[in-house]
Amino acid sequence: MNKSSKRELRDVTVGLAVVILVVGILGVVFGPARTTDGSTVDISAVFGRADGLRIGNPVHAAGVQVGEVADLELVQQFRVRATLRIDASVELDTDATAAIITDGIFGGKVVQVDIGGGDQMISDGGRISYTEDAIVIDDLLGLIISQAKSAREAGAKQ
Repeated sequence: MNKSSKRELRDVTVGLAVVILVVGILGVVFGPARTTDGSTVDISAVFGRADGLRIGNPVHAAGVQVGEVADLELVQQFRVRATLRIDASVELDTDATAAIITDGIFGGKVVQVDIGGGDQMISDGGRISYTEDAIVIDDLLGLIISQAKSAREAGAKQ
């Protein structure tokens, strides 16, 4: 084997190793969510706005996925009841909170659950009483623009 053949063989071997490494990393990052023993509980939370939330979106607690949105239903006074299917090992107190947040700058919606610090636990079929609605970027931008316009007009009058 001459030098160029050895170099080509080394380059091919290094290339294959890099491809295998990248595929492995992608498999870990985008692979299946953490496994549980299969037991879950359904807990509901009622929101005023659930813009962008979909069935199947993840439910996180302390940054870890602990469940998913199992159902969305329009209830009285045009509010949205989200049924959260959560791992049974996650115990939520009666003062737990749920907020609809965006996963990163351009990511999808996630329900962030803060477990709380009360004595009594929410049982299967129970409800999280304290919720925070989804923030709609268009509404937020409109608010910022209107504040800037009013500040500019106030500055022009002085």
